[in-house]
Amino acid sequence: MKKTLVMLHGWGSSSKSFLPVLEFLDKSIEPIIFDLPGFGEVPLNRPYTLEDYLEFLEEHLNKELHLRKIEKFILLGHSFGGALALLYTLKHPQQVEKLILYNPAILRPNTFKIKIFNFLSKIVKPIFLFLPKNFVFLIKKAFYKFIIKSYDYFLADENLRKTLANIRKDLREEAKMVKNKTYLLWGKKDKITPLKHGYFLKKIMPDAELIILDGGHSYHKEEPENFAKILSKIILENGNN
Repeated sequence: MKKTLVMLHGWGSSSKSFLPVLEFLDKSIEPIIFDLPGFGEVPLNRPYTLEDYLEFLEEHLNKELHLRKIEKFILLGHSFGGALALLYTLKHPQQVEKLILYNPAILRPNTFKIKIFNFLSKIVKPIFLFLPKNFVFLIKKAFYKFIIKSYDYFLADENLRKTLANIRKDLREEAKMVKNKTYLLWGKKDKITPLKHGYFLKKIMPDAELIILDGGHSYHKEEPENFAKILSKIILENGNN
């Protein structure tokens, strides 16, 4: 009997990022991939919230599951997709056989860096009005890339920028409430969602297992074959927890 694996991509990516992985998945696993609004082939016509993305996910999955006559599935979410996967599982625990959170963006601490960013934004905005546009562009580009380290925000259009601000929610309290068997796949070299987040989530989630990957935030792009082997083992060899 085939197992269904739903895969949610991360921010700034698309479902295509999983294609190399699908080539190496065990043939008894049936994958479902699709683009989230604002990425790939799905446009974003207004700023979204986490609730909007969750509604999109529910609507899209309901159609897919009905067509394929599927009642339960394994749900994987990468980065931002991990946050969505967590919220979906919390709302529909009976549908999710196993939850795989892969370098998920679940912990969003209000760090000193963010506070400084907000403070400086208020100060420099009026100053930018008197500077050449090309110079302002270069300053902003360097600031987001090297100081804030959120180049996605700099490159995004207005809808995506507002959306990115809307979805920056810390979900640690929600994570504590997930009772489903959860696998935390974490790259030990991940600089976007550091490994310490994985150790923290393992402690607070009722039924979580941490699996450390020898790579960074997008290990599935670095080593698609090995990533597929790890997924296949979780899905097929670890029982029906």
